[in-house]
Amino acid sequence: MTDATAGLGRATLACRSCGSRDVGLVGAKRGRFIDRVFEFWRCPVCDYVFVEPFPGYAVYDQAYYEGRGPDPYVSYESEFRDYRTTERVTEYDDLWRLASGFLSAGGLRGPVSWLDFGCGAGGLLAYLRDKAVLRSGAGPRPIELTGHDVGTYSERLAGERGLRIIGLGGLQALPDASFDVISLIEVIEHIEFPEPVFALIARLLKPGGLLLLTTGNIASPVARLQGLSFGYMIPEVHVGLFTPRALDLAYARHGLVPVRFRYDGVVRFKVIKTLRDAGKKRVARVLLRLPFAVGLVDLLMGTSGMPCATKPS
Repeated sequence: MTDATAGLGRATLACRSCGSRDVGLVGAKRGRFIDRVFEFWRCPVCDYVFVEPFPGYAVYDQAYYEGRGPDPYVSYESEFRDYRTTERVTEYDDLWRLASGFLSAGGLRGPVSWLDFGCGAGGLLAYLRDKAVLRSGAGPRPIELTGHDVGTYSERLAGERGLRIIGLGGLQALPDASFDVISLIEVIEHIEFPEPVFALIARLLKPGGLLLLTTGNIASPVARLQGLSFGYMIPEVHVGLFTPRALDLAYARHGLVPVRFRYDGVVRFKVIKTLRDAGKKRVARVLLRLPFAVGLVDLLMGTSGMPCATKPS
C-alpha cells in the first residue's frame, strides 16, 4: 500500500465498533483459505481492530463446521453428536461454575433464563440441559434454555434435539430483560458490526444479569509479541478483534458494567484444542491440572483479562 492509498483509506474508512474515522492501518496479511490480502485497521478511540475487506459469511459452510475451513480447531459436528467426547467440557464446566457463583451472590430464586447467542452446534446448550440447574445459595435453580444462531445446525438443534432456537427477528421481538444469563462464547469476533449485537444483548439482559463473553485478547503478551502472526488473526473469520479496553468501552456505550473472572477450564480448553498430537494432548492435560501452569498460560494469553459484563440493577 502506498502512502497515498493509505491516506485515502483513513479518510473513507470508519471504525465498525464506535464509528470514528480516526483509524490507522496496522498491517496486512494474505488469507490462508481465501487467497487475497486482508488489511487490519485499528481505531485509537476505542481500541477495536477490524479487517478490510469484510470477507462475508459464505465461508461458514459445512466444511467450516467440520473443521475443514479457515479455523481448523473447530469441529462442530463432534459437538453436535456428543459434546462429552470433546475437550470443550472443561470450558463448559468453567462457564457453568462462573454463572452459578455470580447469580448465587445476587440471592435470587426461581428459574434461570439463559440465552446462548451464537450457539453453533449446541454443545453448551446440551451441557446445560444435562446439568438442568445452577447451584446457588438459595438452592438449585432450574435452567430455561434458548439458543440463537444462523448456522447450518439451527434447524437440527430444534428438530432433532428439541431445543428452543430463535432467529434474529424472534430475539428482536422479545421483551426487555428476558434473560438472566446471555453467553457469547467466541462469537463477537466473527461479526462485521458488533454494536447492534451489544445493543440487543444489553436490552435483553435482566438487571443484575450476566453476560458471559469470551474472545481472543490481542493485547496479551503473546499477541503483542507475534503481531499479525498471532494465531487468532484469521482474517477470513475473525473480522473484529478486541482488547480489554475495547470491551470496557463497548460495554459502557450500552450501559453495561465490566465483570472480570479468573478462568480455569476456559484456559485449559484454549490450549488443548490447538494440539493435534495425541501425546501432546495427554501431557498438556496433566500439566494444566497444576494451578501454576494454568496461571502462567492465562497470563501469556490474557484470557482472564477479557471482561464479561453485568447490567446494573
